Amino acid sequence: MKKIILLTVVLSFCFTLFAQRPAKQPLPAWKTGVKVKTDSRFYSKVPLTPPDQSKEIYVPAEFSSMEGVLIQVPVGWNELYPYYSEMIKTIIKAGAVPYIIADSSYSYMGQTYNDIEDIKNEVLEPNGIDENDVVFLDYDYDANWTRDYGPWYIYLDGQRAIVNHEYYSERKNDNAINGKLADLWGEQIFSTGLFTEGGNFMTDGLGTCWASTGVVEYNVDYEGWTEEDIDAVYTDYLNCSNGIYHPVSLPDEGTTHIDMYSKILDQNTIIVSYSTAELGATQAEMDALDAAAEFYANTPKPDGGEWNIVRIPMTFGNYSAQGDTWRVQYTHTNSTIVNDYVIVPIYDRGTDEEGLKIYQDLMPRHHIIGILSNDMIVWGGSIHCTTMQLPVKTFLKCGNGVVDEGEDCDTQFTAGVECKNIEGYKSGLLKCNSDCTYDLSECSEEEAVDNENSDNEVTDNETTDGTVADNENNDNSQNDEITNSDDDTVENTDTDIWVDDEPVDTTKKKDSGCSAVLL
Repeated sequence: MKKIILLTVVLSFCFTLFAQRPAKQPLPAWKTGVKVKTDSRFYSKVPLTPPDQSKEIYVPAEFSSMEGVLIQVPVGWNELYPYYSEMIKTIIKAGAVPYIIADSSYSYMGQTYNDIEDIKNEVLEPNGIDENDVVFLDYDYDANWTRDYGPWYIYLDGQRAIVNHEYYSERKNDNAINGKLADLWGEQIFSTGLFTEGGNFMTDGLGTCWASTGVVEYNVDYEGWTEEDIDAVYTDYLNCSNGIYHPVSLPDEGTTHIDMYSKILDQNTIIVSYSTAELGATQAEMDALDAAAEFYANTPKPDGGEWNIVRIPMTFGNYSAQGDTWRVQYTHTNSTIVNDYVIVPIYDRGTDEEGLKIYQDLMPRHHIIGILSNDMIVWGGSIHCTTMQLPVKTFLKCGNGVVDEGEDCDTQFTAGVECKNIEGYKSGLLKCNSDCTYDLSECSEEEAVDNENSDNEVTDNETTDGTVADNENNDNSQNDEITNSDDDTVENTDTDIWVDDEPVDTTKKKDSGCSAVLL
């Protein structure tokens, strides 16, 4: 389930990286300790009691209405400050609260440091972010992979509650976060004892759930579980009434997480990566991606229909640091949906334009934001892995992202209906009102006009507010293998950000156009 590398290698790298700063270590997304066979069900500090089965249990999809996003900004990892500042600004634009885990007081080599003040001074203020728009959570932490150790939320009779799994045993501070959040917000918490991470779970909001074979393999081999007991967790705690399905993990991918190659965008659509030898993939990697696409297509759908499986490009490479080399998956599926915004990792490796266009074509009512993520992905994850959405505190049937009986649409999803499908209209962008009825304000009785200079079209180097970006000197391309320089620092600076300021009316957009631009 988790890649094993020498912890001493990671710590040696971290010591070099933080020579001038506190030792808040950038740990990889995979497990760094030694696997030891135990039965976690007998060692949990929280009673392993599932939610009351007489109450209604609902697990929301990631495209439902979100109140906030949990992140942790690694202080001292300066290369990631542009990554996190753009992420925070986008979360705020999406109408959600960035909850930032930070330690206000810790000691290192005889000195006391304050993460909160450092983040304010080095990330927020220089990038024009008002500190009143974020909430700091003053907690000890180990790593920045909030997706993996953060809370899995359910609604219990309409009220938000936490389902807590076991994170890596050697990262005790991260493992304690969910209990602290439950205390802070007065929410019930239900611990499963199962070792798994948030990057390895996906649901359609209708009772269909996915987690890779890595979950089964690790818990059976090292934690004393049976596959039947594992699946029962997803049924009893998360109400996966349409089944829990296990696609096979990618070869040589340390986390085994499904968000490294797939993502559900709405109740009908799943994107799955594809690759080629020209994109750096081995035959085994190509075969695994194709098998995953077929697996998702064959998953029973609640309405009895077929899934819309869309393939999205993915490149592969190798990364070297401190005498070790591992495989890197430059995936565009590791994205985060926050209300009407989608934050997508990009890498300047030749697939960004196609990847962003796929998102915009499939989600035309969303703002698609691309953030260069090379400095993050080499450690086992990117946007999705470093964010955990927090759904609204009270369940909203109209607002759960799923078109239920009696609704025309929900949030940004119209179930495939467009203006041209509604009597009296021939073109335009159909939207959704807050009461889940159609918003026809941008529908038109006129036929769509294919205009190269339409208002919704963006040129290659022009932003939607009319300013022109200077990209001539922003070559951030990354070779398949990156080796540390003589001073043991990794040379990779992420400065390019893709943005799309407005949702796109696809009836006015040329097929060859891309709605996002590079700043």
